[in-house]
Amino acid sequence: MSTKQHNHLEAYLKDEMLQLKLMSFTIKKASKRFNLSKDEVKSTYLKVRSMIRKEAINRGIVYLLLSTIFLFVGIKSVQGNSGYIYLGGLLLGSAGILTALGYFVLAIKGSSQ
Repeated sequence: MSTKQHNHLEAYLKDEMLQLKLMSFTIKKASKRFNLSKDEVKSTYLKVRSMIRKEAINRGIVYLLLSTIFLFVGIKSVQGNSGYIYLGGLLLGSAGILTALGYFVLAIKGSSQ
């Protein structure tokens, strides 16, 4: 595998991981796209996962802060008569918290390698 192809593979895997896509689908898709064996792609996947730890933690913190704000707005709107704001705030807040947890799990798995 050439250096250029290896760099493209790493960039592709990093992009897929930061979109929180599943490992098995990402490896299968990358092996077809770059015409490599699944073992080669998996070893590169694990190497890239250990490299993106800091970026995953930063994204997790941002999502957690934003979702906390949305959740607070949703909970505070209970006192008013705004049902849509209540539901929207709760949905966005809970979805953001789940996304933040996904990034934190990605960072923890990356540091264990």
